[in-house]
Amino acid sequence: MSETLKSGQGAVWGRRADLQGMRAVAVLVVFANHLFDWPSGGFVGVDIFFVLSGFFITGILIRERTTTRKLSFQNFYIRRVKRILPSALLVLVVTVIGSYFLFTTVRAKATLLDALYAAVFASNFRFEAVGADYFQRGQPPSPLQHYWSLSIEEQFYFVWPALLVLIFAVTRRFRRKGRRSAGLWGLLAGMSVVVGASFAWAMFLSVDDPNRAYFSSFTRIWELGVGALVAIAGPWLIRLPAAIRPLLAYVGLAGVLLSLFVIDSAVQFPAPWAALPVLSTALMAASFHGAAVHSMFPLTNVVARWFGDTSYTLYLWHWPVIQLLTSIVAKGAVFYGLAMALSLGLTAITYHFYENPIRHSRWLLDQPTT
Repeated sequence: MSETLKSGQGAVWGRRADLQGMRAVAVLVVFANHLFDWPSGGFVGVDIFFVLSGFFITGILIRERTTTRKLSFQNFYIRRVKRILPSALLVLVVTVIGSYFLFTTVRAKATLLDALYAAVFASNFRFEAVGADYFQRGQPPSPLQHYWSLSIEEQFYFVWPALLVLIFAVTRRFRRKGRRSAGLWGLLAGMSVVVGASFAWAMFLSVDDPNRAYFSSFTRIWELGVGALVAIAGPWLIRLPAAIRPLLAYVGLAGVLLSLFVIDSAVQFPAPWAALPVLSTALMAASFHGAAVHSMFPLTNVVARWFGDTSYTLYLWHWPVIQLLTSIVAKGAVFYGLAMALSLGLTAITYHFYENPIRHSRWLLDQPTT
């Protein structure tokens, strides 16, 4: 997915370099947390991804709906399939095969079952039901446990486009009377209700059943919803004064970095503590909405952009590599070196020679996906 969102008059569309850099931050802190157990809040990289996904997808949907007066569900979901499925299925197959060589029979069979759930984007339901502990206080974690977040994103993609179309249909009468912003106000109200209800449920469940709260779609949808709200607010955000945009971006970045060190496995999560990285990421998304990105070298340099472009692929590979290696190599310099080399090597090969050719091919679509 790629995007720069600007709604309203003088719209500009393209790739936001700063948000690609935020994707790099998200995947690298998750990787570091899983590999080195540092920083303590590195797992909030997933929450960053949730906000960005809600922002990107909502912007794409609004753009198509407002420019063409319709929304092609077929093209939308085909693009999602081409973007998400090839690499996801490849990692599933390789991980299952590796587990049968390196794990006990019982754990290998459990990995296969986890893969079946992951293939239909139901991993979070699986781990929520079996009581899997994300912070691994019990048995060894599944090498596919990280697919829970992909499942929640895809569930959001299934529901939100239909709800968006419904809201536009309900507000059509007002738009015909000259109230052109009625559709956006309807989206703003509808998603605000979803965000509020989800956050309230997350607050309750984070106390009552923290592990279930971690994996539940209903306690996480508010995070994607916050990103969606930023995209919906596009016509208002484009009026931000140019002088304050970098300041807003750096305040947001500071909030994200702070969350990496003040959040750990002991705090109440995902609510209320996920609000810090979520709102900080939302502020970054809003900062250069509809404007040229500038003065953001920490996020727009060539290294950050490469990791941002490959963030999805690296996220898929890093966790199975760590778990499979753990079963055969003791933790130490050799283990850490192998984990980093294999994760980055598999990411580069998969992204450049497998994922990108499929995504940019004409398979299933009359035009390449972006």
